[in-house]
Amino acid sequence: MKRDELQSIDEILQGKVEKVQHRKEWRHFLAECIVTVVSVYVIFQYVIGIAFVSGSSMEPTLKDRELVVFYRLDETYQRDDLVILRMPGDVEYIKRIVAEPGETVEFSEDGKLLVNGREQTPEEAMGVTAALSEDIAYPYTVPEGSYFVLGDNRENSRDSRSFGAVKQGQIAGRVFLHMGMTR
Repeated sequence: MKRDELQSIDEILQGKVEKVQHRKEWRHFLAECIVTVVSVYVIFQYVIGIAFVSGSSMEPTLKDRELVVFYRLDETYQRDDLVILRMPGDVEYIKRIVAEPGETVEFSEDGKLLVNGREQTPEEAMGVTAALSEDIAYPYTVPEGSYFVLGDNRENSRDSRSFGAVKQGQIAGRVFLHMGMTR
């Protein structure tokens, strides 16, 4: 074979090798993209969630249209946790836990929240706290596996005063981050 023919064959082989390498790089890139998309899906479907505040029931802590990020894998909650609730009709609420299972909730005549007979004066609460529903008798003992939740804007909130304690299974997660963003 002549030198020119060998050089031509070498160039052809080099081109084929580059194509194969390019295909491998492309497949590797595609596999990385698929793994990333699946990972992000799994994280946002099963580990953390995102919600937007709608309304003023959590003011002054959370404002209308703020973005909140919540952790879905909690199994226990405590007083002062901000939680996402899943209510019938696929309605979601963001509320604050004010009483845990076995605790007693009542309201004083001057609009104060009492838990186990002790006045609760959270800094984040706004407005007078009063019983809203005649269907709930006070003092009210929170059933096992349930939590009593209130909005921080006590005069403008649909919460446990209206619908009673929420079961742990209705809690979608605990809010761990909120940002003043607009949609």
